[in-house]
Amino acid sequence: MWRSALAWGAIAACAAVLAGALRPKRYTARASFVAEQQRVRNLPSGLGALAAQFGLDVGGDAGRSPQFYRDLVETSGLLLGVLDSAVVVAPGASTSVRRLVQGAGDDSQASLDQLVRRLRKRISAQADPRTSVVTVMVSEKTPVAAEGLAGLLIRSIKQFNVTTRQLQARELRIFLEKRVSDASQSLHDAEDGLRTFYERNRRLGDSPQLIFEESRMKRQIELRQELFTVLSKELESAKIDEVNDTPTITVVDPPFASSRPDGPGLVAIGLVALVLGIGARGGWLVLAGR
Repeated sequence: MWRSALAWGAIAACAAVLAGALRPKRYTARASFVAEQQRVRNLPSGLGALAAQFGLDVGGDAGRSPQFYRDLVETSGLLLGVLDSAVVVAPGASTSVRRLVQGAGDDSQASLDQLVRRLRKRISAQADPRTSVVTVMVSEKTPVAAEGLAGLLIRSIKQFNVTTRQLQARELRIFLEKRVSDASQSLHDAEDGLRTFYERNRRLGDSPQLIFEESRMKRQIELRQELFTVLSKELESAKIDEVNDTPTITVVDPPFASSRPDGPGLVAIGLVALVLGIGARGGWLVLAGR
């Protein structure tokens, strides 16, 4: 009886090892990064409220949470943007992401949807809220391809950060240019009003009312001058941010894929199949009364 069970176990182990050797192999590359916090603008409260009415978020925390980047990796916008990018799949060989996921060459809605779904199945991400480290995992047919696709995703995230930051800075620059122009005109009007006041009133010391009016006009000029100065400084900062292409992503662990494929090894598969084969055959013989 036991010889028969061992024979069945050996056959099951051989079959399992053969199936494991022939199964498509997948390799997973991991890459980790930390998103740096962006500088927060501290505009005057009144100006910040006015900017908010135009849809400009210039206050509060300018950083994004790790969970944001975890979800960003699998968004359709990011994945569609890398479909035609080149990925190294072997030493000295590269192909497009579209061909890597074996997608159709046309840009129909159905084809793009299929490409995104296939690509999304090969990608996953994790975020640690304690350390703010985001880990991206990519599964591909070869280690080089997995590392190449993971590196491409990291570069796309960096480009996304730079683009959105520059877009926000451009919108803020346009808003501030209008405010600076208005503040400059308001300041000039106040200064012209004070000059006209002096031209009409040569002797101010003899009239307390004229002295009070002069003081009031000077205060208005000082306030408008202060507002103009603040707006001008913010405008210069927005112009610098608009052309700033420094990435805000720090790669902690570059893409790396093990040379061993995912899943259990052939030895483990053979041992499990051997045990199951012996158990199944032994149980059958016992039930059969042999």
